[in-house]
Amino acid sequence: MKINKILVLILFPLIAEVVVSCCDCIDPFIGHYTNKTVEVKNIDNSGSEPITTTANSVPKEAFGIRTKLNREKTACLNPSNSIFIQTAYATSCDCPPPNQLLARDSVTAIQIFSLNDFDTNHPANSDVSEFFKVFKGSSFSTISDFIKNYNTILYSESELDLTFDALLMTPPSLNQSHYFKIKITLSDGRVLEGITTSIDLI
Repeated sequence: MKINKILVLILFPLIAEVVVSCCDCIDPFIGHYTNKTVEVKNIDNSGSEPITTTANSVPKEAFGIRTKLNREKTACLNPSNSIFIQTAYATSCDCPPPNQLLARDSVTAIQIFSLNDFDTNHPANSDVSEFFKVFKGSSFSTISDFIKNYNTILYSESELDLTFDALLMTPPSLNQSHYFKIKITLSDGRVLEGITTSIDLI
């Protein structure tokens, strides 16, 4: 019985390869990308959808920050000959994606700092991330949940630019003029930062 199990385990990758090859699948190409720079802009969410704004003021209940994480391909696409990719598709003729871009570094933290006094408990340079939620698609999530759930495997170079909106859920109680710093920490130890322009939250 044990011998039969061992034979099955040995022969399964070969059988899988035959099945996949019969499906005329194209060998997938694997590339890599890295996170390079970050851009931030103020948002006015008082309309039907959030839009970037260069205005001097925005209603404090409608303020947000749009962050664009610029990512760059770091290597030419190379064919993958991994039998494990083929065996993953062995039970049917569904071919693996033809192109994949994998992250060389990942986002481990996103923080938002108020560079002016925010409230009595959050003076200038305090972390105010808790007062923002990420709005993407049609749903809200905490910043930590957004980091956990966003996909690091890309299937097209058009996906290299990642943009997300952090909307202010709790307005500041101090000052009128505000500006914020976005700090993105990466798994390789690098830190990317962007600072919004000053805006009056009225």
